[in-house]
Amino acid sequence: MDAALLRELGERLVGKPHIALAELVKNCYDADASEVTLRFTPDSITVIDNGDGMSPDEFKSYWLRIGTTHKQNTMRTAKNRPVTGSKGVGRLSVQFLGDEVEVASRSKKYAGQFTANVDWTGARKAGDLVKAGASVTKLANASLIDGKYAHGTSVRISRLKKTWYASDLQELARELWFLKPPADLLDPENAKDVPDVFDIKLDGVTKTALDAFTDQMNQALENWIATVEGGLQNGRNGGLNEVTVTFRDGDTFTATYQSKWQSLDQAQYKIYIFKLSGKQAGGIAVGDARNYFKKYGGVHIYDNGFRLPFYGGDEQDWLQLEIAHSHRLNKSELLPAFLQVQSGLNDLPTNSRIFGIVRISTSHERVAAGEIEIDKGRYLNVQVTRDRLIDNDSFEELQHSVRWAMDFYAMRSYERRQREIASRRLEIPSTEEKVSEIRKKLFQISLDAPSELADEIYAVSSHFEELEELEAQRKSAFEEERILLAALATTGMAAIAMEHEMHKELTILNDIRERLNEGGNVLSEPQFLDTLNSWAERASNARKLFSPLMHESDREKRNAYNGRKLLAKIVDNSEVLLRGVEIINEIPDSLKLPPATLAAWNAILQNVLINAVNAMLDSDVRRIKCTAERYDSGGVLYISDTGVGVRLRDSDDLFKPFIRRLEIPDERKALGMGGMGIGLTIVKMVADSLGCIVSFVDPFPNYKTSLKISWSE
Repeated sequence: MDAALLRELGERLVGKPHIALAELVKNCYDADASEVTLRFTPDSITVIDNGDGMSPDEFKSYWLRIGTTHKQNTMRTAKNRPVTGSKGVGRLSVQFLGDEVEVASRSKKYAGQFTANVDWTGARKAGDLVKAGASVTKLANASLIDGKYAHGTSVRISRLKKTWYASDLQELARELWFLKPPADLLDPENAKDVPDVFDIKLDGVTKTALDAFTDQMNQALENWIATVEGGLQNGRNGGLNEVTVTFRDGDTFTATYQSKWQSLDQAQYKIYIFKLSGKQAGGIAVGDARNYFKKYGGVHIYDNGFRLPFYGGDEQDWLQLEIAHSHRLNKSELLPAFLQVQSGLNDLPTNSRIFGIVRISTSHERVAAGEIEIDKGRYLNVQVTRDRLIDNDSFEELQHSVRWAMDFYAMRSYERRQREIASRRLEIPSTEEKVSEIRKKLFQISLDAPSELADEIYAVSSHFEELEELEAQRKSAFEEERILLAALATTGMAAIAMEHEMHKELTILNDIRERLNEGGNVLSEPQFLDTLNSWAERASNARKLFSPLMHESDREKRNAYNGRKLLAKIVDNSEVLLRGVEIINEIPDSLKLPPATLAAWNAILQNVLINAVNAMLDSDVRRIKCTAERYDSGGVLYISDTGVGVRLRDSDDLFKPFIRRLEIPDERKALGMGGMGIGLTIVKMVADSLGCIVSFVDPFPNYKTSLKISWSE
């Protein structure tokens, strides 16, 4: 039987050197090793592990015999690892790598140590390694494996059949990455506390080869789409929870929230969210990635650096993520209303799509609790078994803090997806490129076509000029409609703001009316006249806001407006929305803006000004400065403010529909003063229609943000 099995070895069974070496590493994994070293020299590879090791009898019965089935009867190791091999030939793949093998092993269960030398040339002929002359020597005095392990195995393969390069080691890592838990990748400091750590190290290779291997081993964590990071400090004295959600494209959202009972003092966490569909990083199969995170995923708790094994994946759903999915919840029970979006909890990830670590310190919690709370057991503490935390208010506080952050991520993720969908809907399809492509194809066909068919093709092609002319007319009409819709949207937002402003006056007027109906004498009261004056002033201001749309000429007639005078007019019209902000108008008197309707320029400038006002809500100095320059070939207009600033590297995204990075306070949103993420979209949409280019640039001195509108003549 052994001779028959030998025929399956080599190229038939193993196929490639990196697979052969991977089989040896998997043997180390099956031996419950936590560390494996692959040591390379010009003519040898040594595989060293700190696993259970072998006794001489086990070596002869299992390692030397080909095709043994003992692994088929043992599906799990002592560490509860699933056995990776079952045919009993993985260890013999060494013959595919080199012609000489030296084995040294020291068993964890049995005293003593042995070495062995295997003659592969004779083994291939005899079919039995012992009969082929494999020598096994028991050592009188045991020593450490590789000078550092009390038990384990060393397999040295020499007279190698190939030279190993960086690409080979990358392929090797692709066979082994799933054996390595992610904890040490995410948190090397606490890697030693993971019960089932399996670390693979390389010795004697170039930096390029080492980097290729390490990068591939870490690919499991490279497909993350977002991180959730935060925690609580000084929670027993009123400290706030803080959370930051960062998406892969750099989009960041932050929030703070109050502790539930102030029964937890401090905790820190970092959680990675993964996308386990579509193409995975590093050529990893989707199914393998899902199995990997099903095994290792979840949010794990570390107490003073010691991992509490009870908290992890689906089976330990301490954050109740799986429960939320099974009940199809789409509304968070933890977040306030203003942080929720409809159906937002649909983006709450399961444990098999996340990996994270929560750091706590029960010793610190005991000190922070004080004697009275300690006597009552009201602090975060572990049970006697040290596998889980005591289920009390402090633990529930920890659950609340981390789950709050996960719900916050889900809402922001869902909100982003809906904005992206809406953004795609608002994109205007262009037919020019497609028409040009069709014309080129027809021309190529006509070159090889018979003369009669070529004439017909030419006749058809001539109609493309008519089509292009119709397309130009359609585009022009469409651009006019876009400008008008943008102007209407701008005025509509201003109207919402005015409605809330007028509500205050209506409340007072209604009170006066009721008193008059009751026979009261209010005509002589100063408040009555003040209210009427205020009402008249606000009504006048409201009319100014709507003035760019009131007259047909302002909506439809294009003029080359004087830039300085036009800005002054729009600032005056928007006064009710700009109160308290200093506007500096330094546009030269001679500057003429590109021809456009008053409604168009009002839509651009009013939205830019309101966006700047929102950015300065928390600024000590609230100032907007408008400057311009005139060139022979065109001009440029700059609008700068002292607000929070923008991130220039991806500021173009701010002009997309429903994309914003400025968090607008609730009271400001309630006044219709921004927060929807369409103001800058309107600015770009109208500017594009006028042939202008709009962008954020390096801010002027003493300002945080500068927006540039440029044009050519």
